[in-house]
Amino acid sequence: MKKDLRDTKFSEMKDKTFEVIRITERLCEFCDGIIDTKKQVLRSIQISDHKDYENLLTRSKAYDRAEVDPENAKIYFYNHNYPGDVHPSCIEKL
Repeated sequence: MKKDLRDTKFSEMKDKTFEVIRITERLCEFCDGIIDTKKQVLRSIQISDHKDYENLLTRSKAYDRAEVDPENAKIYFYNHNYPGDVHPSCIEKL
């Protein structure tokens, strides 16, 4: 189960290796709804001490949202992008 990285305690992540995944959600300029999503595996990281944990929290500030799934050992960094695209249904509403 995913939860916000900032709500995750060091003890839940200690001595585990996590796969770090960046998810970019392209959003509609009109409704802010998701047009499409791109996933990219960035790397694996080991959380062995508080310094590793603090570095992860610092790195997560560069993203719009950060979630962790401790059970499946995955960390998700989310970015939102407004590429200038819109849903066809949003154009029809104009």
